[in-house]
Amino acid sequence: MSESLEKLQNRILSDARRKAEETIKEAEAKAQQILEEARRRAQKESEDIITKAKVEAENVRRSILSSKVRVNRLRILDEKNRIVQDIIHTVEDQLSSIARTDQFENTAHRFVTEAVKAVESDQPIVRIGFKDATKKNLDGMSRVLPKGGKLVIDETPIDDFGGVIATDPEGRVVFNNTFKSRLERLDNQLLTLISSTVFAE
Repeated sequence: MSESLEKLQNRILSDARRKAEETIKEAEAKAQQILEEARRRAQKESEDIITKAKVEAENVRRSILSSKVRVNRLRILDEKNRIVQDIIHTVEDQLSSIARTDQFENTAHRFVTEAVKAVESDQPIVRIGFKDATKKNLDGMSRVLPKGGKLVIDETPIDDFGGVIATDPEGRVVFNNTFKSRLERLDNQLLTLISSTVFAE
């Protein structure tokens, strides 16, 4: 009897050990599975973070490049503008001293003719004034005027660079034919012409 009890105890003990081993193996397998799953999740999260960081780094790089390109374009634009303004100032200087050139008489004659024609009056009043121009240079301009016209000679250049201003007798119609007003009328065309000539644009 004691022998069969001992066998029973051994069998129960053996079953318990086997079950314990199976439970331990299952637990170890489950633990391994959880660990692998955690590793995979961590790897994926790590890759996502790296991918996101790379995208952000590329965006920052592009933004920096874009800013540098913008700054360089603005510098180039400023320099081009400075060159264009220098050319315009040189032109203005040359125009203001036209009275010392051979072209002066023809230029003054043309300015007076255009101004008289623009006011459409039989009795225009024409003011004329150029830097370094003498009364002798300008007296001949009265021949361009109609019989009732009046020539007024200014001792100083009109509108900074010189030119002609014509009005009707009542002063209702005024035509400004000075170098300054002509440059202002041609402003956009002049800037485009200078830019395309100098910068081949």
